Amino acid sequence: MNWLKSWAGYASFCKYMGEKGEQLMKRRWTEKEAWEWYTSHPWISGFNFIPSGSMTGSLWLFQEYGHKEAFRDAAREIALAAELGFNSIRMVLPFEVYRQEREVFFRYLDEFLELLGGYGITLMPVLFGDCCVPKEKYKEPCLGPQPEPVPGYFGGSPVTPFDDSTQSGETIGYSITDEPENKTVIEEYVKELAARYGKDSRILIWNVWNEAGNSGRLNKSLPMMEAIFSWLREMDVMQPLTADVWGAGADNPYGWLKKPRIYAEIEEHSIELSDIITFHYYGDYTHSRRYVEFLKQFGRPLINTEWLHRPFRSLIQTHLPLWKKEGVGSYFFGFVNGKSQFNYVWEFIKNLPDIDTSLWMHDIFHEDFTPYDREEIEVIRECNKDKRLPEKIM
Repeated sequence: MNWLKSWAGYASFCKYMGEKGEQLMKRRWTEKEAWEWYTSHPWISGFNFIPSGSMTGSLWLFQEYGHKEAFRDAAREIALAAELGFNSIRMVLPFEVYRQEREVFFRYLDEFLELLGGYGITLMPVLFGDCCVPKEKYKEPCLGPQPEPVPGYFGGSPVTPFDDSTQSGETIGYSITDEPENKTVIEEYVKELAARYGKDSRILIWNVWNEAGNSGRLNKSLPMMEAIFSWLREMDVMQPLTADVWGAGADNPYGWLKKPRIYAEIEEHSIELSDIITFHYYGDYTHSRRYVEFLKQFGRPLINTEWLHRPFRSLIQTHLPLWKKEGVGSYFFGFVNGKSQFNYVWEFIKNLPDIDTSLWMHDIFHEDFTPYDREEIEVIRECNKDKRLPEKIM
């Protein structure tokens, strides 16, 4: 089986990492070391996993309340992913569960990793990020029964980081990482994750920060992002570290779609800190090719950790074969449509004349596992058959 070959290659790389010791761990990897890691794996093919049974996703899955039902549903979806040949998922870890139910958080993270490992699927955990609402709209996550979605809204709520004011920079998103009093518990969280899973082959790569600079924040998260990179390296994790680039600082919300490149200082820092270059790009096929060529200048392996936006012409049929041909790792957004309602487009693009809102933006299955588009599933199966990387990838 392909995933057995994957684990064998990764075990060999882990032995190499052990031999390198602190010489490698406590600094950014060299280009050579990054490529040795990347080519020890098969092509990475996965998706952003948000369990369909709740609009709060991983919080619902990792808290104590309702866990049995949440895990049952998530397990069914992971089994479907394995049947399609996916070998990795990307998922935001729920810091709030750690803060309120620490032992529960680790018990259920262990359980989830055991589930993934049984299918040969790895996890890219996302620790923090900049997709956030203004402080006056912020509500602290609550454990227990989770809210029901409001029909018609991406994310299940009309309060979203993706409205006109936040995306234009008119308002600035708020993050709990802004509060100095939270730094101690954030450091404890990061270091405990590293201590428990920093040598765990089921963790593929640490996604330190999601879309740094989004929600009008620009450099606001830079000190904390740098601190988390430092803490993980101090803890000698064997996995690579990364922070996504996505078009922060473009002169308008669509600048990154038509002229994909690095615009903001925060993204320069993201690249300078990252062992592997991860990026988000929801643009069409032609501009996707251009962005890949642009990012190749940094000399490191590339993984697209968010894509699939049918109204923007980011499609499974065109883009998944592109990432495979280029040896770019792939995590499209969403999987089974549910209470997060990722089929709806973001608020700030709903009224644009060239946006067809009848198309699903994200997700590839209905709640009953019926495909949104059967042709997409055929393309996925075909691409996932053989995960050998292109011979000339470096």
